[in-house]
Amino acid sequence: MTKNAVKTFWIRHSTLIELWIGILLWSLVIQLILLLIPGAKGHNALGLWIGALSALLVAAHMEHSIGRALDAGEGGAPKLLIAAYLIRYFAMAAMLAALALTDVASPLAAFAGLMTLKLSAYLQPLTHRISERVCGKEVFEREMIPPEVQDEMFGKGKNPETEGSPEEQKADDIENQQQEG
Repeated sequence: MTKNAVKTFWIRHSTLIELWIGILLWSLVIQLILLLIPGAKGHNALGLWIGALSALLVAAHMEHSIGRALDAGEGGAPKLLIAAYLIRYFAMAAMLAALALTDVASPLAAFAGLMTLKLSAYLQPLTHRISERVCGKEVFEREMIPPEVQDEMFGKGKNPETEGSPEEQKADDIENQQQEG
């Protein structure tokens, strides 16, 4: 992937990526706490990271289902959202039940891993501010504007980043006025 493709992906999915970062950071914090507790460290760690991976997948599924619901319109959106919620709910319950029945990893630690999604959602405004500092606030503001609206604001096919100096812009404006008039 090129640097521009990564930046575009980051901007289009910034909320999801910020949730993922929060999930991973909270999982690391919980992992450090689990290291202090005597007992089956590997059993607990595996449960935590299974739960954290599940939280990452749940967040991605949530973003996907919200996008589909927005495209579905008023009539179909509630049905799609309820179906997606039930899929996530039963998938999480099945994962926890499988861990409890097989004793492969700690279901309690897996539940803690799942809850990192909640913690991450609460801290998302903080991770968003950090993202704005890293990527530039103006990038987020402009890239969140749909292309059709950008065309209305800046003129069809014009990109404010690639436009020339103010003098060139003024010359273009004069030329456009002469062609129209």
